[in-house]
Amino acid sequence: MTLFKKVIRSMLEHKARYIGSMLLLTISSMMFVMTNNTSMNLERTFTAFSEQNVLSDAEFSVDTDIDIATVSEKFAVKVELGGTADCEVNPGQTLRVFSMMNTVNIPAVQEGSLPGASEIMLDRLFAETNGYEIGDTITVANKDFTVSGYSLLPNFIYVVKSKEVMMNDPNTFGVGVVGKADFNTLPDRNQVYALRFNERENIKSQETAVKNELRSQGIRITSWQSTDKKINVSYVPMEVSVLSAVSAAVPLVMLSLTCVLLGMLMWRMIKGESVLIGTFYAQGYRRKDLRRHYLMFPLLVSVIGTAIGSILGIFLTDVMFNFMVTAFPMPVHETIYNNWLIVFAFLLPIIVLCGVTWVIIGRIIKMPPAILMKGGETKNKTNFIERNLRLDRLKFNRKFQIREQVRSLSRSFFLLFGVVVATMLILYGFTMKSSVDYLLNEGIKELYDFNYEYVFTEQKTGTPPAGTEQFGAAYMSLVDNDDISFYVTGVLPDTERIRLKDISGKTLKPEQNTITVPLAQKLHMGVGDRMTVFDTENGEKHTFIIERVADTYAGEFMFMPLDRFNAEFGLPLDAYIGIWSDEPMTFSQGEIHSTKSIDAIVAGFGSLIDQMGPMIYGLIFAAFIVGLIIIYIVTGLVVDESRASISLMKVFGYRKKEINQLILGSNTIIVVLGYLLGIPALLGTVGAFYQSLTESLQLIMPVKLNVWYMLLGLVVVMITYEFAKLMCRKKVARIPMSEALKAGAE
Repeated sequence: MTLFKKVIRSMLEHKARYIGSMLLLTISSMMFVMTNNTSMNLERTFTAFSEQNVLSDAEFSVDTDIDIATVSEKFAVKVELGGTADCEVNPGQTLRVFSMMNTVNIPAVQEGSLPGASEIMLDRLFAETNGYEIGDTITVANKDFTVSGYSLLPNFIYVVKSKEVMMNDPNTFGVGVVGKADFNTLPDRNQVYALRFNERENIKSQETAVKNELRSQGIRITSWQSTDKKINVSYVPMEVSVLSAVSAAVPLVMLSLTCVLLGMLMWRMIKGESVLIGTFYAQGYRRKDLRRHYLMFPLLVSVIGTAIGSILGIFLTDVMFNFMVTAFPMPVHETIYNNWLIVFAFLLPIIVLCGVTWVIIGRIIKMPPAILMKGGETKNKTNFIERNLRLDRLKFNRKFQIREQVRSLSRSFFLLFGVVVATMLILYGFTMKSSVDYLLNEGIKELYDFNYEYVFTEQKTGTPPAGTEQFGAAYMSLVDNDDISFYVTGVLPDTERIRLKDISGKTLKPEQNTITVPLAQKLHMGVGDRMTVFDTENGEKHTFIIERVADTYAGEFMFMPLDRFNAEFGLPLDAYIGIWSDEPMTFSQGEIHSTKSIDAIVAGFGSLIDQMGPMIYGLIFAAFIVGLIIIYIVTGLVVDESRASISLMKVFGYRKKEINQLILGSNTIIVVLGYLLGIPALLGTVGAFYQSLTESLQLIMPVKLNVWYMLLGLVVVMITYEFAKLMCRKKVARIPMSEALKAGAE
């Protein structure tokens, strides 16, 4: 009991150190529990929704009706005919209406009921934003529909109009579901078949078999979209991947910080109490009693920190999961918690921290009691760094500050490590914003010199409309890995619509086979390499030699001269599939397969950048707290270990400002060095993270960090450092001049 009271007394005496350690553990365990449980619930909800509502594996359109029964029986696949129609409800407001499905892509009812005759289900966010309640009337395509309920679609979970838009705006876009009879009355409707294979292995090869069968019957496939490439669905597993990566990385870094911090604290405390330990020996305390006593420090810190963090993590799981299902609407039955995960989050820090402390205690208590009572083994040798320093020409202040760092390498390492982590947290959001800015400004805006892209449903020949430029395109997949797909685009050799440049910034004309940097990175290929691909439309194989690599991140493309493209794909020399235009154009119904607006893409990225604001500020605040804890604890250690020196300085007449500069300012070099090391560490980590999300995002993000953001991050780190120094000035002021006399007497 006496020893336990000493534990409490010691912790209260140096409460900032132990509270800081508890906070780091609280953050790590909270993040671990929250992100793991959220990703588990999100994945579970998505899987259940996909299976119960029969999410399709692909959606396609053809130029004639197909025999559903024959295809279903031959390929063991569920097939159903549905469709979509984009209808203008109000000026500038589009409602994408889906046909009611009963076999594949079955809508779920969030509230209300399935639509009957002249009834429609809306997505909840669109309905609530625009004031539509169940029972209200909405006019769609000049026909009045009664809102029967709120719908959830398994093939349209992430509600965005297109992948160019990126962020949903319920004021301008929403989703509705009507019965098949009502759908057939809508103008400009597109009939779409949805299929789901009964055998859940080798989906790609099964898709290819179905496409080849349809083509063998003389049926032309006008569009084919695999669900795993559809952003309205693929963003959900991507978010699960992000949460899984965060749940693994952040808690481990925090736990590492806490282990180093507590290990350093315990080592210094036990060494400082060597005389006391020797006295305990003399009083009859055994080694196991002393070991148990010092293990109470990490045990209390880890139990309190992880308990609070786990409870917060459980509470925040509901908050974060509800936010996720708001962004990705899906039916939710209940939120579940992995009890073993919570137990693991609770026990791991206890085991690791107590294990580290066990090793440290063992090294001290092996000494004979007589040596401990004399203050332990004294080592007056300077370390190898201090021995090799040449400080004779420096002023006393600078020499003092440098020696403060090299004489306590463990303390300097911990501060360095902490500042690196804080730097990575601060600059992570800025790096994402810089990357998106670069992709937008140096990628999309730099590459495309047109406003609209129109792709026709079938090949055209002859002269394109005035003021436009024609191009050819084919969607290809690698023979060795059909998960890697990209567009081969045929362009006029002297085109001004596509602006390419090499790594040095020199302009490239697409007179040869030229691939973009993202495609080169995904293929792991360069100039002179040969790749064999197959056309996803007809399965024909083609082999291309890469002749140039263009430095653009606007997408994964291979550009080649249009005449070479047409010859390679067996098309007439003047054939083209699409046109580029500076002005909007109108075409007859069924003539256009897809339309791309560069302004819409730019606006989508702009919306994404705006959405980053809260995340960036949140990361800066979190980094400020973590950095403040680390710098304050280490600076406090410097003060505690320099009490005699500070007291002596006061005796010699040093002013407060000079003492603060010598003692508290000695860490400035380490803080700046930690920040500089944090930048390449961050860029490497973000690069690996972007690479892991390449397939889900269907693009490769460049890793960029604006110089101004680097300077802003440095300002935040230095403000944190100055704030920590300010908090420690009171400790320096409280040290009396008599401390030097006590040290001399001892």
